[in-house]
Amino acid sequence: MDVSLRPVERDDAFALAALRLQQDREQGRASREGFLVAYADAFLDDFAAYRGWLAEEDDGRPVGCLLAQRVRKLPTLARAGRPEWWYVQQVFVSTDRRREGIGRRLVHAAQEAATAERVRFLRLNASEAGRALFDATGFADPMDRLREWVPGQEP
Repeated sequence: MDVSLRPVERDDAFALAALRLQQDREQGRASREGFLVAYADAFLDDFAAYRGWLAEEDDGRPVGCLLAQRVRKLPTLARAGRPEWWYVQQVFVSTDRRREGIGRRLVHAAQEAATAERVRFLRLNASEAGRALFDATGFADPMDRLREWVPGQEP
């Protein structure tokens, strides 16, 4: 069965929630009541802040997705306009459709859109399972200056 890609729409909130649930359960996380609705509501609340692509079989069954959050910086003297970059939050392909190039197609769709929209860069945190895909599609370590702070943790 063929798989087609298309940009994510508002009506895809529950399909994305179901894919997220599948991904989390594969990683050993327990389900919780109301998750699908909570995810869909959160996605719809922030829909304009996301870019995404959905992979679907001919019958409409969702089998993969890529979801990126748009990050826009305020203008500076160093850069005209409002430079935007995307944080890729999720790349997932259903177990029964892996190793068919769907993940690569999703990443390429995001890269093509980012290029067309003059996005500065895409950034993500690669899992061990996804590292080969991201290496093969041109992702690299951006810099050693990247740091993170977590509230409540002592230095």
